[in-house]
Amino acid sequence: MNAEIHTLIKSEFYELIDFKCRCSECTKSKTEYQETFSICFIRTGNFHFNIFKNSLDAYRGLILVNKPGYEYTVTHFAGVPDECYIFRFKNDFYEQMKEDLNLKGHWFFSNSNMQSLLLKTAPEIECLLMALLTATDSKVFHKLTLEGMVTEMLQGILDLMTDYSAPQRVTDLLKKNHLKTIESAKEYINKNFASDISLLELANHCYISPFHFSRIFKMFTDYSPGQYLQSIRLKHAELMLKTTSLPVIDIAFSSGFNSIDYFSSAFKKQYKVAPSLYRLGTLA
Repeated sequence: MNAEIHTLIKSEFYELIDFKCRCSECTKSKTEYQETFSICFIRTGNFHFNIFKNSLDAYRGLILVNKPGYEYTVTHFAGVPDECYIFRFKNDFYEQMKEDLNLKGHWFFSNSNMQSLLLKTAPEIECLLMALLTATDSKVFHKLTLEGMVTEMLQGILDLMTDYSAPQRVTDLLKKNHLKTIESAKEYINKNFASDISLLELANHCYISPFHFSRIFKMFTDYSPGQYLQSIRLKHAELMLKTTSLPVIDIAFSSGFNSIDYFSSAFKKQYKVAPSLYRLGTLA
């Protein structure tokens, strides 16, 4: 396979890989072997992940969860090279995780005929991923903090699997026309969530009408643009409450809220506790 592969983080139980496909034409990879439990975040492009008789249609906004111990191939599409962040977990951690979380009877982990799964991601999980990547670049956080964020992300993905429903199929034409639109919109939101972003601003950034943008954004993500932005802001605030000693009011404004009362109300609705009490709970 023609690809650039770089290890961004490596710890005692996982590694984070930056994968960039460099295939220049539509090809199917050679048969490869999945050695570890892995979670793949597709950040650009579109590919088919082929296991047994199944072919999973993977693109931005979906998470590919893979169990270890099977062969697979990947079909890449000409003109749409994919790039992914891939978490690979060591096998002893994987076995211990199944034991600790009672997953041996889980509908996915206990099914020998189901080796891979596509999940539609949530903004809170994407925010955790972005925080991890930022921390990796800046080298601000200690290893324990990073590993805590990874296990929180993993728990969030397992929670998504609890209420699993297969992602609604997006047509090839819609993907062809608007995968880049969604990728661009999410990147813009994740970089500018602290600003007062408007629907028109987002739509203009993506060169599409506001009405059409709202419709296709929800088709791809299951969230309206406003819901997605709010979730990113709240997750960012929650991370800051756990990892910094900044005053709550500073965290609120740096997360994009222009009212401390509104922030407190939204945070309590999401996390069932006021921000100040949430911080005390993390310190206990």
